[in-house]
Amino acid sequence: MSTDPAEAVSATLAANLRAGRKERGWRLEDLAARSGVSRGMLQQIETGQTNPSIATVARICATLGVSIGQLVEPPEDLGRVTAAEDIDVRRAGRASEARLLINDGQAPFVELWDLVVAPHDEISSHAHPAGTRELIHLHRGELVVEVGGATFHVGEGGSVRIRGDRAHLYRNPAAEPARLTMTVVYLGNQDPRYARPAT
Repeated sequence: MSTDPAEAVSATLAANLRAGRKERGWRLEDLAARSGVSRGMLQQIETGQTNPSIATVARICATLGVSIGQLVEPPEDLGRVTAAEDIDVRRAGRASEARLLINDGQAPFVELWDLVVAPHDEISSHAHPAGTRELIHLHRGELVVEVGGATFHVGEGGSVRIRGDRAHLYRNPAAEPARLTMTVVYLGNQDPRYARPAT
């Protein structure tokens, strides 16, 4: 796969143009007649054989009723990147850190977390909505997880699944930091504390 940004934009433009035209039930001839861009040019754009001018892209966008950004960026339903600077970092416990790496923001709601539990520190959490599950993998250190009166000891490289709809706690009993990745899966509604704001 090419890492050339121009080729990536050209491929995305081709796919989005083709999808947008087909969603409307238009043939290349229909889009050409409406936009004033020749059928040949549209075909070359849809097959990634040319890089159109901004003016050409603007005419196509106006005809489709979409922004230039919508035509040249991958659709969010195919995927979404969260840049490092946009990751939500929260202080937890006395000296621990919880980072919400990515939050899908649509049902079924799923969150991916990276946690560092400082030595001899603990992170406690109120119960999430009914049916919530947490899947935890410990990359480094030791971890004790308490939920609903049960205690689970997780060693380095181990994993645990817990009910997230009960109050729970992650505790590091060791003198070294514990690093874990956690996936939170909601059966119904997402916990409003972590819901992605509408955009």
